Amino acid sequence: MVGELAACACLFTPSESVYRSLRYRDDALRISLYDGHPRHTHRRLAAACDGRRRSVLLLLACVMHACDGEWGFGESPQPGDGTRLWAVLPRAGARAGGLS
Repeated sequence: MVGELAACACLFTPSESVYRSLRYRDDALRISLYDGHPRHTHRRLAAACDGRRRSVLLLLACVMHACDGEWGFGESPQPGDGTRLWAVLPRAGARAGGLS
């Protein structure tokens, strides 16, 4: 999960760094990555960019679905504006999906 999110963030960020947060809370692993790629103001460009992110994160989407997890991305007001990518993997879902 971390690798998939990090690869996507590194692919899209215009700078040389991304921010990562990894926490275990409420019986779930919570991962957030922030990249410096700002959201497009033009609707069609934003839709194309979102589609590209979804295709890059297809494997993550499949794992999250199999493990009853959640994932997504969207505009981030912090740190430094840009895009936030996140995934939440519940412990029970990881066990049921064969990840633990």
